[in-house]
Amino acid sequence: MTAVRLLGLGAVYGLAFAIVKSLFPSPLILLTLDGGDRTLLALFYMGVGLVAGLISGPIFGGILLSRRRYNTGETPGGTRLALSLGLGLMMGFVSGVLTLAAYSAGLLPSGDTLDPLKLIRASNFPTGTPLLIAWAIFRDLLPAGLTGLFLSPVGGGFLIRLYEAGRPPVQKTYDEDF
Repeated sequence: MTAVRLLGLGAVYGLAFAIVKSLFPSPLILLTLDGGDRTLLALFYMGVGLVAGLISGPIFGGILLSRRRYNTGETPGGTRLALSLGLGLMMGFVSGVLTLAAYSAGLLPSGDTLDPLKLIRASNFPTGTPLLIAWAIFRDLLPAGLTGLFLSPVGGGFLIRLYEAGRPPVQKTYDEDF
């Protein structure tokens, strides 16, 4: 049951990520100005957000569940914003990896303005290539972080309940010295 909820949470985050990602100029401009391959490219960039959410939700939930199992004696740490932002950033990372994998597998047309491999292949100094690969993966972190920020009131509560479930309640002690 928890896996289904995590998949649903990932779908909600992924859909919101696709919407936020579409508001950034590149996919929106590609959808409105040109047809054909560019429309497919724009739809891919937005659709990869949903897929990244479906992948990241269960993975992030599994991380929360495993941390809960090993840290049973500690007080629960984490706020709605921190957990939601963590899920959003993981989603951005997965989205960047999926995009880079799609270009390297030849699923998307190479040589376009959004092609990260074009810039990576043009790099001719050794320290530039790893940094360009990192940039290609991490360029989705801003829209994913904004998604985590926007959805923290909704999804953060579920993530906190998931993280704190099964933990003993923290008992507060009060000094009775008056």
